[in-house]
Amino acid sequence: MKPFLTYDDANMWSARVGSAGASVSELHAIEKDLKRSQQSIEKFRKSKSQGFFDVPFDNKIVSLITKQVARLKKQGVQHLVVIGIGGSDLGARTIWQALGDPKKGMWVTFVSNPDPEAVHGYTGAGTWWNHTALCVISKSGTTLETLSIFLTLRKGLIETVGEKKHKERVVVITEVGENPLHQLALENSYAILPHPENIGGRFSVLSVVGLFPAACGGVDIKKLLAGAKWVEQSRRTQGTKHAAIKFAALHYLALTQHNQPNHVLMPYAEWLGAFGMWFRQLWAESLGKDRQGPTPIAGLGPTDQHSQLQLYVDGPKDKVVTFLSVDTFRRHVNVPKFSDLPKSLSYLSGLDMESIMQAEKQGTEHALTKAGRPNGTLCMPSLTPEALGALFQFFMIATATLGELLGVDPYNQPGVEEGKRETKRLLTTLFHP
Repeated sequence: MKPFLTYDDANMWSARVGSAGASVSELHAIEKDLKRSQQSIEKFRKSKSQGFFDVPFDNKIVSLITKQVARLKKQGVQHLVVIGIGGSDLGARTIWQALGDPKKGMWVTFVSNPDPEAVHGYTGAGTWWNHTALCVISKSGTTLETLSIFLTLRKGLIETVGEKKHKERVVVITEVGENPLHQLALENSYAILPHPENIGGRFSVLSVVGLFPAACGGVDIKKLLAGAKWVEQSRRTQGTKHAAIKFAALHYLALTQHNQPNHVLMPYAEWLGAFGMWFRQLWAESLGKDRQGPTPIAGLGPTDQHSQLQLYVDGPKDKVVTFLSVDTFRRHVNVPKFSDLPKSLSYLSGLDMESIMQAEKQGTEHALTKAGRPNGTLCMPSLTPEALGALFQFFMIATATLGELLGVDPYNQPGVEEGKRETKRLLTTLFHP
């Protein structure tokens, strides 16, 4: 079977980029640490304290989601509004951008930011609510931004379709328990898809959190899970030789041995732009702890060749770049042939844009390598559900491994909690003095 995803690390090594690259001896020096990292990961997996490793093998979730999607379609729902933030938003948003097909499902919209100008268009009654459903996602059931938006939009839904009917148009994804959102769902008989207790938000993309909006958007979620399963199975058999673990090891060496704390992810596919934002949260929130951690940077090629590349090639040698590339695009567009072009532009006549994208990536790779800047490439044969599922699982494995190497807990986020508490205190004081 042809791989859904491959990693080319040739330009990460000193043999290609000089002293800025990793050496074989450096990798050998951390081999014991790599083995310990995988033993720790397996302990988390087998104890079920971290569930994202086993999610790709969960067939029950597909059946549960499929039933809910069919129920909404039967009611004439053509539009799903997803309300979440962070890990409750970015994964599903990525899948929709990359693979969503409203011809096979519904149109999916995401509302995450309680900016009044962003939310205003969704408020109040309107005929569009007649074919719209809401999906609200919050693991804790207390997320300030999410709940404030949900309660605001819910009012418009109720005003349009009525109190009774609106209850059929709300799907709640949260932990089952005493949290406020779950209690509200029970009181209103909303459909509830339980958020797994042992999966944190930023690792939840292949759980119900990402899969339900994806299925509504016409994506084959079985194939998404198949790609992730392929990566996870190979990790269990290959151990420290697995590409995701090697990826983590090379980024660990870049950070700790070569003063390269800035890790750039640059997709050369427009429909993978949102993936960079998902990666940014995963890398930052998981690894930025105990006064250490890399800074993730989301880019997009070729766009950022015209905004960021000058810095990457000619600025400080403190960055590692990972390209995401696609061998074969799903659509083919050629530059028209014209006889009146100046000689200097004749090479463009009839050129296909797939070749332009690939040449742009290769040119950028060459420039970075020539300048002694480490870079690697993750490549998909094509942008399919299997390939995207594999990509998600690859990065989650790499993140868990890098956390182990750094000696931090990649599954918590203590730095976020203080800000949440202070925000709630300020709002409570403002409106309830």
